[in-house]
Amino acid sequence: MDRKAVFLDLNGTLVLPLKQERLDDLYPIPGAIVAVARLGRAGFVCPVITVQSRIAKGLFTAAEFRDWFREFAAAASLQGAELKGPYVCPHRYAELCDCKKPNILLYEQAIRDLGLSVAAPSSSATRRTTSERHPASARGAALSGRAGPRTPIWSPPSEAKPVLSRHRSWKPLTGFSR
Repeated sequence: MDRKAVFLDLNGTLVLPLKQERLDDLYPIPGAIVAVARLGRAGFVCPVITVQSRIAKGLFTAAEFRDWFREFAAAASLQGAELKGPYVCPHRYAELCDCKKPNILLYEQAIRDLGLSVAAPSSSATRRTTSERHPASARGAALSGRAGPRTPIWSPPSEAKPVLSRHRSWKPLTGFSR
């Protein structure tokens, strides 16, 4: 089976604020859950890949975050949106780790866990600010709401564009220039 995916960021794509002090501070971005439900109806799997450095800072635990996400995903499911994961990097931004974006460890884990097929990368999938190949070739796209200077990593597959374009805050995930 050839499963399509749209990899979603959490903070700034599905919920706000970007930098919460407590998990109770998070709230859904208007229209985000409806957009995920549309993607699901169009046949896309929606894994959530997120950096939660507040875990390393001790503001909440990994278990507390997973419990919060389970409740968030259950509420989204009641609106027809099926979120997979979360695939979490719990490290601080200053810490070196293999799971922090734009590294691909969490994407590869989601690809394995969800049985996604990976095609050869397209030319747009290889335009990056780092030299590593991104799993963009998994017939999917990634969404991010983070602000800042970016260069595109890839474009979503053609069948996702009509679904995504109906969600006015859709932005493709792009490379980081930090």
